[in-house]
Amino acid sequence: MAAPFNKKRGPEGSRADHTKPSCKINPNTQQGMVLEVLRQHPASAFELQHLLPLADARAVVRDLKKKGFPIDTVEAPNPNQNARCKTIKRYRLIEAQ
Repeated sequence: MAAPFNKKRGPEGSRADHTKPSCKINPNTQQGMVLEVLRQHPASAFELQHLLPLADARAVVRDLKKKGFPIDTVEAPNPNQNARCKTIKRYRLIEAQ
């Protein structure tokens, strides 16, 4: 008999959602550098690419999420007041308490 695909999960924001990733990340890699920035403050994809030698910050964040790092996005006011869009999204690393 096949296992069900829709396993019941705990409530959103539960402790199970914030388990520590099972792998170590080398701090000299793109993933390690992104984690270091996100530990200090939230950052948008543009900000990450401006600060770090990255070709595609979104792909690095996606890979970190797949490895189990709890990264979400938060809306923030756009620093460019003349921009068409008034808010931007920044990635935020959720640290375990």
